[in-house]
Amino acid sequence: MLLKFIRFIVLVLALTASHGWAQEKTSFSQLSAETRVIAEQYFKAYIARDWERLEPLLADAGGFEDPTATLVFGSVRFEGKTATLKNFREGYAAIKHMEFHQMRAFVSGEHAVFEGTLDWTLGLRDGKSAVTQAMPFITVLRVVRGRVLEHRDFADYTPFLAAMRAARAGG
Repeated sequence: MLLKFIRFIVLVLALTASHGWAQEKTSFSQLSAETRVIAEQYFKAYIARDWERLEPLLADAGGFEDPTATLVFGSVRFEGKTATLKNFREGYAAIKHMEFHQMRAFVSGEHAVFEGTLDWTLGLRDGKSAVTQAMPFITVLRVVRGRVLEHRDFADYTPFLAAMRAARAGG
């Protein structure tokens, strides 16, 4: 009887270890909660263009990409914290105002998604401004070990292009 009990215990331990149950894992809910805290801080700093506040939240290997901006601005992809922050500081320097109107946001594990519209004003070289209103906008962040590793923006640049035409026409 004792031999059967020992075999049972060995079998249970083997099954537990093989399924990862013996290892302590971060739960989905816990990881989502941790991601939410970092992602919300990062996204608020991004919209405020507060690069000093954003910098410690971005991983050293972190990057930024906006594949929807390619036809408007050319390739918009930066890898590494240094290149990403340089892009933000220099590439966003002409932005006078950015305001995000959130429609929906959710966090799932290590991913955070912010969906809404973006109002933003770009100062042009001739002193005029392109005022973009209600541009559909989505940001997807991936947070790993407490830092943003991936930042992807997706936007419908139609309102921006209309704002640029209006600014150039003097309207």
